[in-house]
This record gives sequence, C-alpha cells and structure tokens, in this order.
Amino acid sequence: MLHTFHNLRVVVESNEVPRFPSEVREMEPEKRWGWFVNIAVERFDRWCRSLVDLCSVNLELALPPIDVLMVWNAYLLNPIWYAEDTAHISALSHLPVLTEYLAINIASPDLLITNSPHPDRVNSWEHHTETPYDPLDAAAVISHKDIQCPHCEHRMPVPFLGLYGSGYAQSNFVASCASCGKSIKKNLLGLYKLANDIVKIDGFLCGTLHTPYNQHDTGRATLIKKRVMTTAKLPVSNTLTVRKVMQRFNFNPRLLTEVLSGKIQPRIGRRILSAYADDRPFSIDLAGAVLRQASFVRKMADLGWTDPDFFADEEEMVVLQHCVARYHAFLGLMADAPGSFFVPTLDIDLAWHTHQLRATYYHADCKQVVGRYIDHDDKVDEDHLATGFDITCRAWINRYGLPYTYCGCPLPGTTLGQRLRNALSRSRNHMTNELDVLQPPLDAVAGTHASDHNAVYLNHKESERARARRRQKAERRRQRQEELDAKIKEKDTARTTVVRDKRRQTQTETHELAFFYPVPLWIGLGSCVNVPFVVDGGACATVSFGFSSSVL
Repeated sequence: MLHTFHNLRVVVESNEVPRFPSEVREMEPEKRWGWFVNIAVERFDRWCRSLVDLCSVNLELALPPIDVLMVWNAYLLNPIWYAEDTAHISALSHLPVLTEYLAINIASPDLLITNSPHPDRVNSWEHHTETPYDPLDAAAVISHKDIQCPHCEHRMPVPFLGLYGSGYAQSNFVASCASCGKSIKKNLLGLYKLANDIVKIDGFLCGTLHTPYNQHDTGRATLIKKRVMTTAKLPVSNTLTVRKVMQRFNFNPRLLTEVLSGKIQPRIGRRILSAYADDRPFSIDLAGAVLRQASFVRKMADLGWTDPDFFADEEEMVVLQHCVARYHAFLGLMADAPGSFFVPTLDIDLAWHTHQLRATYYHADCKQVVGRYIDHDDKVDEDHLATGFDITCRAWINRYGLPYTYCGCPLPGTTLGQRLRNALSRSRNHMTNELDVLQPPLDAVAGTHASDHNAVYLNHKESERARARRRQKAERRRQRQEELDAKIKEKDTARTTVVRDKRRQTQTETHELAFFYPVPLWIGLGSCVNVPFVVDGGACATVSFGFSSSVL
C-alpha cells in the first residue's frame, strides 16, 4: 500500500494532470499535494456516511479508491481516536465492519489497491458518494464542500480554494452565510459541532470516552460533560437546543476555551478542543495526519522498502524479520517502563504502523502485553521528540547491551564508535541468539534512523532556542566521537577498522540528523492548508504493543 500511496503523491506533485484546475496546476508541488489531500478527506467523509447502505451488500463493493484508503490508513494510525470515534459517532458507526475486512486483506492488498476494480465496485462508489471513482478525476471536479451555518442553520457550499487563502482547505478560511450574511470560520463550525453533542442526552464529548484502561468509560465521559455544562451554566434538560447552547457561548469559540480551562484538567481540555476544530465528524485533523504520514511513506520509499520486489526473495526478507524482532524488543522496553516516553526508529515504526491497521488485534494486544491501551499521537513538538529519543537510546543499550541505532547519528552519553566497539566485543563473547537478531543486516541499518515524521515545529522563540541547543549538542557528540575513535585507533587498529567499516556502510552522503526537518505545521495553498494540532503527551513515540499474528 505504501508503494501505491507514494506513487499517487508523485503523480499529483509532478503536475502532469492537465484536468486539474489551472490555479492548482500553478501551485508548487507540496502545495498541490496539500490541496489533493483535502479533497481526499472530503471523499473519505462522503464514503463513511454512505456505509450504512454499502455495508448491507458485498463488502468488496464497499472498498474505497486509493486516495480514500490513504486517509483511512492515517486515521487508523491514531488508534485511540479511531476506536472512540467509531464507537460513538453515528456517521462512523459502520466503519468497524470495513475495518475488519481491511485486516483480512492487508497481507495481500491487491484487492485494496487495484487499478482495475470490478465495474460494480466503481458504480457503487459513484452512486453513493456522487464523485468519480478515480482519485484524479474526482480531484478535478470537486471544488466545494457543504457546510451548515451555525447562526441560522442554512446549508450552503463553500470553495476549497478562495481568494487570499479563504477557502475551506486553507488556513484563513472564512465564508459569509448566503442566508443571514454572518461570518463563518472553522472554529465556529467546531463550536457548532460541540453544541450538537451537548444537547444529546445520551451523548458524550469527543476525547472523553476512551481511557488508557477502558475503551468505553461512560462514567468518566458523563462526568466531564456535566462539568463542562455546569461551568457553562447549561441545564441538563430535554428542552436544551443547539441554538440555546450557541447563544450561551455567544457564538464565540473563545468562550469554550475559557470554560474548558475552568474545572477540566488541562490535558483533557486540550484534547476536547482539538476534537472540535471544525465541522468534520472526525475528532482529528485527517488532512494533517495524511500529510505527516506521507513524510513517513517518503522515507520508506527512499530506503527502497516500498518497491514491490524488495522483499520478494528470502535474503531481503531478513530485513523484514529484523523489523519485527526489533519491534518486539521495543515492546519489552515499554513493558519495563510503562511511564516512559520512547521514540521508535523507522524499522520499528514500520512494524508498529502495520500492527495498528489490524485495529481489533491492536487494542487486544495492547491490553494483554502492556495492561493498558497506548495511543499514537502523530504530532509531537520536535524538541520533546528529540529528548524522548535520547531516553530511548539509553534505555535500549541498558536493556539489550546494543546500540539502538546504526544509521550514523551520534548517540547520547557515549558515542556511536564506543557503543559499536562495546557491542562487537559482546557479540563475540556473550551474545545470545535472541540478541543477535537485534543487530541489523547491512542493508537494514539505514532503517534504524529515528522516526521523526510526527515531529512538528512550533514557530516561536523557545522552539528556536531548543533547536539551537540540539544542534550544539549534536556537534559536541560528533567531536567526542572523533576524539574517541582516535584514541581507539592508537590502542587497537584492527578493531577500529571494523568500527570504521561498519560506520561507512551505515552512513550515506545525504544522511540528515533527526528532529531538524519536521513536517511543517502549515502547507501553503496560495495561503495555507489548515493543519492545526495540539501537542499532548502521546506520540508516535509512545508505543507498546504485541502481536496476535503476523504483522507484515
């Protein structure tokens, strides 16, 4: 699937689709991709709402096109949000049925990524979503999205691209209601979505139902909702209407922030706010999630791991087996220190992502192996991620006596040269077969680079200072490494040669330090694609799972 996702991005960015709107063809490649992803999210939204009819027939006919599959994939890689949303949001209630069908087909994805779907599948898609099946054809004709005015409840279409970045897919989205003439922005649409959830007597607020120990903690969710309503001075009554809620907040989203900062824990308040950033039924920004995952997919493509024939022979399968072995070792690390913030490498991340696509198994394995559910927040401040990676490196070598990475990045505490020297010494005398498998084959060492696709950059002075400190630290580590290598050379020329040869094989001329090239918070579209986020505790870095069956 990753190969197909990568190829789709290459096609969109290549500007070789003449049927795209002229303003899109004039965009820079990255901006064009951001626009396309927003269209894909719109199609995913329409598909989810049509599943009530699609799931009543042959499930194969309900499978979506590749762009929608790409959005679905990004959604699954936020497992706590996915589990909670599909459990209590009516528009997504039929998605779990297809999720199980996806898990069945994930090992042989030809049916999922086919370029020649059955005509009945194409007809079913076009009938229920009213968009062409082909992603490029659809992107060429979808120009507007329907919204409902929070002031007068009038439904109207708004463009994805507008003047001065005012389109729905852009950062400065604003529209004037065609009925009442009042202004509409994304945060107001989000407040309107929350008002609809508040008036549902048996409903819950997004981000409050799923806890680390309970997938359906209705008692906690009910308590949080009551606190929000009490703080906002809203009555718990069957007569409460959406309009009354909006009037209580004076149609001002900032008042919601004030309410949530009252008697609600800050972490929970931030989580709720992030879930009500717009009017989509999903609690996460799926466009931003796809953009960040595309960064990971590109890294996999750069490694050659998305090539269809890369794992075709037995020798290359060793690379895959190594990914799985290190992932299991990572689980052991998490089991030993459940409160720690650990960051995976690219190879571990590949196995972890694959595990999450089997959503039911993923949650069951989490509970069995770790004793709780582990979220995968795919957006973390780059400095927090870098610190977590240093912690992971130290914990790994303490647990397994081996370097965590072999990619060439200088490691914390001691240098890569010293760690390799110690590891080689242990491998000759004390290594067991179990630990042997944690040392990567030569064609897999690049995959032990830190997985930083979920790093986001907060553009303020503290972020700049933190980045400067990390650059200085990386330089000091490199200098220590060179000094130590020189000392080792004087004492043990033969062993130094082994270390140098190993490092030469693991580094490339284009090797970049991790956590200095985050996915941008905003991707411009004439102005910007809206990719908001809230930095919270969990991450691509906080992971701990087991397997029910094969992962890849």
